[in-house]
Amino acid sequence: MFLWAQESINQPVPYTLADRDRLIRLEERVARVEKELTLFREQYRQEMAELRAQLARMESRSDAQFYTLLSLIGLMLASIAGLIGFILWDRRKALEPIEKEVNELRKDSIKLSRLVQSLREYARTHPDLAEILRQYELV
Repeated sequence: MFLWAQESINQPVPYTLADRDRLIRLEERVARVEKELTLFREQYRQEMAELRAQLARMESRSDAQFYTLLSLIGLMLASIAGLIGFILWDRRKALEPIEKEVNELRKDSIKLSRLVQSLREYARTHPDLAEILRQYELV
C-alpha cells in the first residue's frame, strides 16, 4: 500500500508549451513589477530628500521667528521697565516742590503754635485779649 501511494506521488507532472508561455508571461510581469518597485523606491527616496530639505528650511524659519519673538518680548519688557522708572522719577520730581512747601508749612505751623501759646499766656493777664481768643476759639 505504501508503494502504491508513493508511485502516484512520484509521477512526473506534465509540462506543456502553454505552461511555458504562462511562466514566461509571469516572469515578464515579475520583472515589470520589480522595475516599477525600483522606480517607486527611487521616487520615494527623492521625495523624502525633498521633504527633509523642506523640513530643514521650516525649522530654520521657525528658529528665526522664535528668536525674533524672543527679542520683541525682551524689548517690550525693557520698555515697560523704562516706563516704570520714568514714572517713578517724574513723580519724585513733581513732588519735590510740594515737599518743600509742606516742610515750610510745618515750620510755620510750629511758629504759629508757639505764637498762639504765647498769646494764651499773655491772655491770662489781659482779659480783653482772652475775650478775642475765645471769639476765635483759640482758648
